[in-house]
Formats: sequence, C-alpha cells, structure tokens
Amino acid sequence: MEKFVKIMVVVIVIGGTAYVGYDQLKNWRKQGIDDALRTEQGENKKRTDELEAKVATLNEELEQQNDALEPKEKLVEVFGEDSMAAFSEGKTIDCEKLEQEIISFFNYLDNKGYGKSYEVEEGMYKLFQLTVTQLSEKTPVISDEMKDLTSLMHNMAHFCRTLGKKRVGLFKDIVKNESEILESSMLLFFTWVTSGDRCIKMIRGYPSLEVMYEYAGFFLNTLSGRSYILRRDSKLRALTTYYSVLTLDRANEATLNRHGIDIRPHLDLLFYEISNQRDLIHKKHYLADLARLKEKYQTPTAQSGVK
Repeated sequence: MEKFVKIMVVVIVIGGTAYVGYDQLKNWRKQGIDDALRTEQGENKKRTDELEAKVATLNEELEQQNDALEPKEKLVEVFGEDSMAAFSEGKTIDCEKLEQEIISFFNYLDNKGYGKSYEVEEGMYKLFQLTVTQLSEKTPVISDEMKDLTSLMHNMAHFCRTLGKKRVGLFKDIVKNESEILESSMLLFFTWVTSGDRCIKMIRGYPSLEVMYEYAGFFLNTLSGRSYILRRDSKLRALTTYYSVLTLDRANEATLNRHGIDIRPHLDLLFYEISNQRDLIHKKHYLADLARLKEKYQTPTAQSGVK
C-alpha cells in the first residue's frame, strides 16, 4: 500500500510538472504568435501605406497627363469658353450653346483657310451639309458585301466614289492638322446629332439615326469598313469604333437594327483597345460607357433592335 502511495505521488508530481511546463510552453508559443502577428500587421500596414501612396501618385500623374493632353487654349479658340465638347456628370444639354459651338467650329475651319485650299466657296458648313446629303443618299452595302467582287470593290472605294478624291483629301487634311481637337470635336458632333429631340429649333444638317446606323454597321461589320479604319491611327480608330457602338446601341433602342448586328463582340474588343490607349482625354468615361453596355447586353435576349 505504501509503495502504491509513493507511485501515485510520483505520478502526480510528474503530471503537475508536465502541465506547468506545457502551460508555460503554450504561453511562450502564444506570445511568439502574437509577436509574429504584430510584426506581420506592421509590415502589412507599411505595404498598404506604400500602395496607397503609389495609387495617389498615379492618380496625380493621370490628372497631369489629362491636363497635358487637353489643349484648353485650343478648345477655347475653336469652341469658346466652357465648351460643351467635354464630359460632365449629369450635364444637361444647352441647345443654344451647342449650336453656337457647332457654328464656331465651322467658322474656325473657314478662318484656317481649308475651304479656300479646296475651292469651297460657300464655307465649310455648307460643304458639310452637302456631304451628309450625298452620304445619306448612297450608303455602303452591309449585309451583302461579299456576294460578289463588284460589291466588295464598291464598298472599298465608297467614300471616294461618293464624295470624290478631292473632298476626301480635304477631310483627311483636317483630321491630320487638327488632331489636337479631334477627340473633343467628335464628342461635340455626336452630342449634336443625338440632341435633335431635345433641341427642336437647333440648326440641322446632320445625318438621321438610320443613316448613322448604316455607317456604324459599315465600320463594325464589313471587311471594307474595318479595313478603312485599320488604316487610320489607333486614336481615330478607337474613337470611330466607340461612336459606332454607341450608334448601334441607339439603333437597338429604336428597333432599327435591320441587319441584326450583334453588339456584344465589339464591346469586349473595344474595351480592350481603349484600355490600352494612352492619349485619350476622356478614357475613363469611354470605359464607363462600355461597362454599362456590357452589363446591358449580357444576356442573349438583350440583343434586340430588329425592326
């Protein structure tokens, strides 16, 4: 019995010692983990602070880049103060101001002597009206472009056949020489042609949605149209495709998509192309528009618009 008691005492002592040792080891381990966590949290905070500083720097650089890209003095010269040729969240259309800027743009082209160089006697606005009329009366082939070689060749030479080489050369010169205001001009003109229902008394002369749809389909969905814009510089190509996509969306809304053009493949390709452009002033607005359209057309049933 005495031997049994001694054994029990030894077991209890050993067990107690082991428990105390385990508890101490656990505390040491916990302390080590806590120290490691505090160190890791400190390092994570440091990395987060560094990343936030980099993001702030990048945002500042982006703002500076946009300021450098946007020729403010040139825009004032062409369109006047506080131009409509800029994106603004929630901006309402001022029809009178929009009309003044359109007229100012054509006056600017006249003052630069473009009309005189190409013997345009009545001014650039009259020439623009004539061009819209001729392009509206003779639109390119969309659905049957590849039915025979003649249709393809006619589509390839559509602008020269319809307007003549001299006028096409004039427009090319304007695009080349006025590249600084190209982006703002395209925005202003798209605002103009899509404001007819809000600005009833404003000057006309722009193409109808039906005609715009035909040319959007030409640039988006034909070999000739794609070939034509692929020969342009990347900025003009991206902007032409962007406004063609917006036009196709408007045609869908108005159930005018008679060729049944699917907008969805163009959204993904254009989003990628604009994302990789470095010299677009309103890049984030284009991407926001495309993201909205991608969400709008994410289901097959959304691709409607056939009249």
